[in-house]
Amino acid sequence: MKRVVIDVNSAIPYYVRGWASGIGNTTISLVSALDKIDNLPFEILLYSQNTKGVSAKRMGTRFPCRHLYYPYREKWNHALSKTPIRELLTGYDLYHIPHNFDWVHCADRTLITLHDALCFSYPEAELDHTFARKHYPKLAKKCRGIITCSESSKREIIQYMDIPEKKIDVCYWGIDNTLFHPADTKDQPLYNQPYFLAVSCSRGRKNTPMLLRAYEKFARQNPSHYLVVVGAKTISSNTLLQTNLSISKRVVFLNDVSEQTLVNLYQHATATFFPSRHEGFGLPVLESMACGTPVVTCPNSSLPEVGGDAALYIDPDDMDGMASLMEHFENGDYDRSTLQERCLSQSAKFSPEHCAQQTIDIYEKYL
Repeated sequence: MKRVVIDVNSAIPYYVRGWASGIGNTTISLVSALDKIDNLPFEILLYSQNTKGVSAKRMGTRFPCRHLYYPYREKWNHALSKTPIRELLTGYDLYHIPHNFDWVHCADRTLITLHDALCFSYPEAELDHTFARKHYPKLAKKCRGIITCSESSKREIIQYMDIPEKKIDVCYWGIDNTLFHPADTKDQPLYNQPYFLAVSCSRGRKNTPMLLRAYEKFARQNPSHYLVVVGAKTISSNTLLQTNLSISKRVVFLNDVSEQTLVNLYQHATATFFPSRHEGFGLPVLESMACGTPVVTCPNSSLPEVGGDAALYIDPDDMDGMASLMEHFENGDYDRSTLQERCLSQSAKFSPEHCAQQTIDIYEKYL
């Protein structure tokens, strides 16, 4: 039986600090969904790498694991790729990197999940895209196949990296409904006052400063709703709020929240605002909808693919429009049961089981 090795290093931080990046979470979701499928037509082995010995065994699957006690850093991985150590350790027929890029010894036996081409399509001044722009296309051209998470990302990979369309398969991320689901009556909210939620925030394409200005305008009416901003490491609350100190006590900045805390925040928010200028997928949109919470996002890139007809759309530069939507939610102008029904129906289209089955088909295609 042939062997597929899945590199799960993007998921390891979850087992160290209790949370992982969006890509790390998609890796966890994929492996967990694959673990629930019996009689796979190939063997799956999980590969992890770090000097602390935090291995893929922490994921608790039936899959065998191999761990390499070696630093997991770019320069060390580059050196490692000069030798067939991973090949000898794991004996793979197909090596799957689900986190955009890594240095590999045998690119022609490698499948990569390239989540987006943002380093080309929407470069941000605060981020150094030099490495990605130089090395991602090289691996993309040499590898056996590419998985990406939206039709929008597929088009951009073709356009900016000059990759043949037939080499790219679209596989939408799935959402774990045992974790992301509407609140039960026994669930207690973290905040007693009503609030809007913003997740995965930054100064750049996530467009949080615009959202804060919209909330500032909305807050002049002394509303009941607060604004909770999650993942604002790159944002200085003092800088963003210095123009209007009157709202500084109405905006809550949170970082490094646990998965359960994030779910709680989604479940009890009146609405999630995600006015991103560009996304490869837009996981917060899906997470919020799975919790039955309405989403306000933008009609660009992959976001309409995820939001469908359940999301409310606004131009990313329409500050007045965002403030107006907040006012509508404040005044109860929307039928929340209808919005929740649409959200749950749309999010149900993105199941981990479907993602896993598509991934199995792609593995078989390249084995």
